[in-house]
Amino acid sequence: MPSFPHLSLPTKVNGKFRSPQGGSRIQNTQTQQNLNNRSGHGEYLSSSMHQLTAEWSSEKERRSTEQLPALPEAYPIFLQVDPNIFQPDQIKTSFGLEVIAEEDNGFIIGSSIDINLPTLAEKIDKFVNMSGKFKNKAAQLWQIVTGNQWRITEILSGELQAKWEEIQDNEKYIVDVGIACSIPIPNAPVKMTEETIEHHNERLERWKNRKEALQRERDEIALSRQDEFEKFIKNYDGELLDSFVEAEDSFSCRIEIKGIGLKDLVLTYPYVFEVIEAEEIYDIQETTSLHGLDFYPELLAPSNKDPKVCIIDSGIQESHRLLNPAIHLAASKSFISDSSTADLVTNGGHGTRVSGVVLFGISIPRNGTYQLSCWIQNARILDNNCKMPETLYPPSVMREIVEYYNNNFGTRIFNLSVNSSIACRRLHMSTWAYEIDKLMSERDIIFIVTVGNIFSSSYILSIPGIKQHLERGSLYPDYLLESSSRIANPAQSCFALTVGSVCISEYNTTDRKSFGCKDSISSFSRIGPGIWGMVKPDIVSYGGDFIYQNAGFVSIAEHEETSPELVRATTGGGPAISRDKVGCSFAAPLVTQIIASLQKLLPTESTLLYRALVANSSSWPETPIGDTATDRMLKFYGFGIANLEKTIDNSAHRITMISSGSISAKNADVYTIKVPDEIRRPGNDNDILIEVTLSFKARPRRTRRESKSYLSTWLSWQSSKLGESASQFTKRVLGDETSTDTTGTGQETIKWVIGNRVNTGINGIRLNNSSLQKDWTTIKVYALPENFSIAVIGHQGWDKDPSSCVDYSLVVSFEDLSRELPVYELIRIENQIETELNIQTEIVL
Repeated sequence: MPSFPHLSLPTKVNGKFRSPQGGSRIQNTQTQQNLNNRSGHGEYLSSSMHQLTAEWSSEKERRSTEQLPALPEAYPIFLQVDPNIFQPDQIKTSFGLEVIAEEDNGFIIGSSIDINLPTLAEKIDKFVNMSGKFKNKAAQLWQIVTGNQWRITEILSGELQAKWEEIQDNEKYIVDVGIACSIPIPNAPVKMTEETIEHHNERLERWKNRKEALQRERDEIALSRQDEFEKFIKNYDGELLDSFVEAEDSFSCRIEIKGIGLKDLVLTYPYVFEVIEAEEIYDIQETTSLHGLDFYPELLAPSNKDPKVCIIDSGIQESHRLLNPAIHLAASKSFISDSSTADLVTNGGHGTRVSGVVLFGISIPRNGTYQLSCWIQNARILDNNCKMPETLYPPSVMREIVEYYNNNFGTRIFNLSVNSSIACRRLHMSTWAYEIDKLMSERDIIFIVTVGNIFSSSYILSIPGIKQHLERGSLYPDYLLESSSRIANPAQSCFALTVGSVCISEYNTTDRKSFGCKDSISSFSRIGPGIWGMVKPDIVSYGGDFIYQNAGFVSIAEHEETSPELVRATTGGGPAISRDKVGCSFAAPLVTQIIASLQKLLPTESTLLYRALVANSSSWPETPIGDTATDRMLKFYGFGIANLEKTIDNSAHRITMISSGSISAKNADVYTIKVPDEIRRPGNDNDILIEVTLSFKARPRRTRRESKSYLSTWLSWQSSKLGESASQFTKRVLGDETSTDTTGTGQETIKWVIGNRVNTGINGIRLNNSSLQKDWTTIKVYALPENFSIAVIGHQGWDKDPSSCVDYSLVVSFEDLSRELPVYELIRIENQIETELNIQTEIVL
């Protein structure tokens, strides 16, 4: 048991969030120019529209003449709208089109079931003639793109674009396809000022019935489109390699199809928004010299109540003397065609090594008795070459694994030290990452994933290795900032805990040296940010580092001084323990070990809290100066290096307070912590570190871009100002929307390290874009406020239902960096007075 356990946050007040007064969205200058040139812009739109309908008619006639496979009765269209003021979901009511996908810079892939585009034609006519309520709407429609070449650049992945001209008609290709299928849900009715509650509830009930009817219609359309799609690809000897993966607004699948069919699919199929070549999924297994070790501790098996950790990897040597007591044999399962669950990867295996890190960390006990603290479950998805078979569709196998282990064994922790070989795409969430997000939104589970590794050497131009970076003069760590070094799929997952790697130690001789020193970013660790400005990696841990020699030629290798101590598969011979591998694969299970420790300590708490506690206890190895340095630290380290001891326990000088709840959009929960006078005493010059972390999850969807369109509801947090009382802050956050009271606006804002930076973020990284939001600050004790308040605020995403709630966990810690003040006991006693009288009281305003 911890000596200084985490405590519950004291009183919580909740109510309607009082959003700050702000201006409306500002239209782009291009929209204003269109308004000033109605005749010219209207003529351009009308001409483009008629050219497009003529192209559709010609294509329809050509397909009939050549007896090509039938397409759905819909026509693809590519538009650009004013991204400042036009919302994609408005396209149905504004122009009579279905949104297929939202792209960058205001571009929208759409479709029309009417070849003549009557609604669009009507809006253009009203725009030109300045008639009707929506006479200005067409000004926000900047262009209608004719032809079909845009489909190659917008729908195809970069890898397929590069190969497009080389695709052979009769050769078969394996690709992942995304098909849109959504129906916009209207906004819920807002209560009018003079409206009775009964009348408003009647309107709300009608809206809910309408919403349910639209959702049923959407499901029917999805089934119909799946049937149409299967019929279409069968005409080209195509087949589904796995089942469809459903999203709120689309479905995806992996198919094998002839080149001629792939071309037809990309250029003409109206509902497709994404076609990606099946990515190579692997984990790096470099050939190395062997540094063998052998220890013989006495291992005690976990208890029946201890956490279960699912290792999704290459299999495990389950008979290994260092692992066997913790292996949950009844749960072992292979999800590839080879039914064996053994780890047969050469040079000591991979899943075996990962499992050892979860149990022992990166230092294995030499002797004596060692109590194993969790069970290891073996889910094999990689073959003997440490690669995922192409016929295995990653999102489908993720769901199959979670349903098997969570349903049958109650498993909540999943370690995935497996990635794609290339940097993730940044426009839409991948199906793999989306499925992880969806599973985490549906269940109380957590995925710990890696950022992915950069090869020590690779001559593939799109994914250069470290050797190639150095040979062309791009030095460590600058080459990590190149686009090819961006985190790899599925590390961009919004809800997964994404882990990068840092160096264990430094090595330096006359002819060879490590790239970094202890706590520096590892030479192979991919970096952030994630897509849409999310903070990724979330945290980092110790995965080791390469050493290099640069004497006329570049030579890169592992070395025992810079490598973690790992359990090694002995199936092919060799020692049971070695220090001969490095990689993010071994950083992630260190974090998994911490998560398992939290589940053992707090078994009834949510995995959201585990995620928040791990991030809250992480820290950067140095303090950056300026936004440029802070930007680099965020990209390299996320919120910092994970720390097991600080995650599960406090000290006399540090206190951590926790709370979990649920909240709906346009509402806020306010927590207040009393800061004792003994800490704030004048003349005391100690520095107090305050850390705040919010973790939440919501329902995701795929065809939109940006976090706030990806999530059904999104959350943020806000702190009180220095000198602002709890009542002032509560009134500012939850006050009457009509109130003009600005109490507290003149007080000094706390200078957080990352900060809200609502407009620009730090080089595009914005804390509010992430579902894991940590920030921290250092304040002199004499400047601390009497009360420190935090508000958790709900914001509307794509879900229009005002009653929809999302779960969250909040963590707040105070630490005396001088290690002098008994912070834990003083804050505990000061807040216990109220807690004893009113334990976790919720006041509804």
